Amino acid sequence: MDRLSLLPDDLIFKILSFFPSKAIVTTSLLSKRWCSLWKHVPNLGYSDPYIESEYWSASRFIDKFLLLQDNAHALQTLYLCVNRSCPPEDIETWVGVAVSRGVRDILFYQYSRTYYCPIRLPRSLYTCDTLVTLSLLHTFIVDVPLAICFPSLKSLTLESVDFLLSDDDIVHRLLSGCRVLEDLKVDVLINGNPVPGPDAGFVIKAPCLKSLAITSKFGSFHSLVKMPYLVKANIKLQHGDSKNLLGCVTSAKHLSLCLKQRMDSYPIGDFSQLVSLKVCTCSLEWYRLILSRAPKLRVLRFQGQENLLPSSYINDLKKCYSSSEDVQTQWERPSSVPDCLISSLETIEWIGYKRTEAENSELKYLRENSRRLLKTII
Repeated sequence: MDRLSLLPDDLIFKILSFFPSKAIVTTSLLSKRWCSLWKHVPNLGYSDPYIESEYWSASRFIDKFLLLQDNAHALQTLYLCVNRSCPPEDIETWVGVAVSRGVRDILFYQYSRTYYCPIRLPRSLYTCDTLVTLSLLHTFIVDVPLAICFPSLKSLTLESVDFLLSDDDIVHRLLSGCRVLEDLKVDVLINGNPVPGPDAGFVIKAPCLKSLAITSKFGSFHSLVKMPYLVKANIKLQHGDSKNLLGCVTSAKHLSLCLKQRMDSYPIGDFSQLVSLKVCTCSLEWYRLILSRAPKLRVLRFQGQENLLPSSYINDLKKCYSSSEDVQTQWERPSSVPDCLISSLETIEWIGYKRTEAENSELKYLRENSRRLLKTII
């Protein structure tokens, strides 16, 4: 411990930032040198006790932590993992204090699986000019203001989030307020009406995106603008018409697709930068239109449905295999060999290879026509 005490303060702060806040505070007992160091650590990490009777003392600890910390220093990270025993007003207070201290990264996770207690986040959060990363997981948020502006936000994660009313409009306003957003992950937004209408959908208007990941069993997504800086896209949709979205990710270098809809319903552009393509085997037809427009493709991966989506989707996705329209039984030889097979494809990987007649024919065709193929993994 004496050697640690000789380290400069900034390095000690960095080391302590990897520990939970309660553990950080206990270091004040080590020596006089450590007595007040915890007050300058720019992170607050808090996880609810699973025993509800212990909640009161735990929440008061967070109150004192925020009160006694050095407010002259900005708060780098706020991590809150709570269950239904945590009063919503406490969450609103803690987030509000973090915003007032110039917080950069917020992760809020509500881990109760029985039901989500409605949470009202402070209005100051929605116009926070210091926030760079925002992650909302498994939560139920109400009273979202009309004015939303995150001028510095570069990463946004929405996982199993319910905004109660007009989810489409709220998500649209959230994304419209993120002008410099580079990383977007939307995973199964909960909606009070899970069956989308013909015009329903979440509108993505984020031209600066570099990484896009969307997983949804019910929702539909649209994009109104091209994404010229996009490097990686992972799109998993069970329902809805998302033709505009797929047409706006043509600049991606790495693309992963699991889409229930037939591929021929999508207008496809040129995937001139694509080097890696991963497709769900729900339909071997999915990748062909892209394959013919991806001259630089080097890696082609097929993935069985059971492993591609979360386990909660498996029963629904198995219907793909039993469908009378399953193209695995309708393989047809392409009229011409795609350029990428002749000039660039090096790796073929097939996870969950079932050796059906259609799969055998598809793999045989790819291997026979890929002139630069280095390896096949099945």
